[in-house]
Amino acid sequence: MSEFIQKQLMCRFSDSKNYTKDIDYISKTCELIDSRIFVLSNDNNSKEIFLTFNIKKNKLNKVKYLNTISIHRKNHTNTLYTLNAMNRLIEDENGGVFDKTFQLDWDLYKNSIILINDPGVKIISLKLFSIINF
Repeated sequence: MSEFIQKQLMCRFSDSKNYTKDIDYISKTCELIDSRIFVLSNDNNSKEIFLTFNIKKNKLNKVKYLNTISIHRKNHTNTLYTLNAMNRLIEDENGGVFDKTFQLDWDLYKNSIILINDPGVKIISLKLFSIINF
């Protein structure tokens, strides 16, 4: 009988000069699920690189990764987001009121990452640069 593994999607912020070093670091220090790292670039600034990968959820609190956050993904629009950024976006789109039942139009954020930023939400359009398989 196989064990059900809960996984958590992580995103490491990198740049065009250092992302290969970051990939090497991730592969050596993280227990990757699916044995791959997705390399995404900012569609408007190719120097900004985002590395996404899955790890076992129970490893989250034991290891802290520099320049790395836990994120979520809407599969049908390939939207990456933090919960705080999603909640702020709901407030922004709903007249300043947070309502758990408010439905975002995820198609507006297709192939993007939604992050919290002072003073609000930052939406970055992404393109797939490569997929690294181990």
